[in-house]
Amino acid sequence: MNKSDRRAKKTQSSIKQILIHLLKQKELEKIMVTELCELADINRSTFYSHYCDIYELLDDIEKSCLQEMDEHIEYIANHTLEPEQVTEMILSYIYNTKELLTLFIFKMNEHTIWEEINQKIIRLFKMKTLQIYQLPKYMDEEEFNDLILFLVSGYYAIYKKWLSHNCEEDIKIIAKRTTRLSHICFEKLLIRKIT
Repeated sequence: MNKSDRRAKKTQSSIKQILIHLLKQKELEKIMVTELCELADINRSTFYSHYCDIYELLDDIEKSCLQEMDEHIEYIANHTLEPEQVTEMILSYIYNTKELLTLFIFKMNEHTIWEEINQKIIRLFKMKTLQIYQLPKYMDEEEFNDLILFLVSGYYAIYKKWLSHNCEEDIKIIAKRTTRLSHICFEKLLIRKIT
């Protein structure tokens, strides 16, 4: 990466941080490019060389967040990990993006980023479950999907509660607790594969 690319990335990162800062104080519709530029110490032409408006900037922030999540998921999918380790990695991602996720969940809940993250977690949860367990004969795919949805909804509620308390509780404690609860369900309802 050359010097001008590094400078552009640094500028974009600064602009994103300023928008996140402003979103804590006011609605997106009330944020002006002029105000953002003043806080970022850039001129309007610099802003417009990167983004056409505030909405495109927000979209870029969401895409970056989801791309980071995809990198976590790819790593988890391609490695043999214990369920508790998987949960710890998801919690680490949430912790590292807590400022942004808190905004999206509690202040800007019309945005669908959390729903997209949740769908990614559901797919990952389903894949990792099927690596360890098989379905009993009485359980069809629809019932299994409902089981996964039921458990992930519980995880979501716990993650949301954790975020609302600024992620103060230790990741390992939450991972251990949630993994234990899901393990009880799986051991009762599914058949562990013999390895």
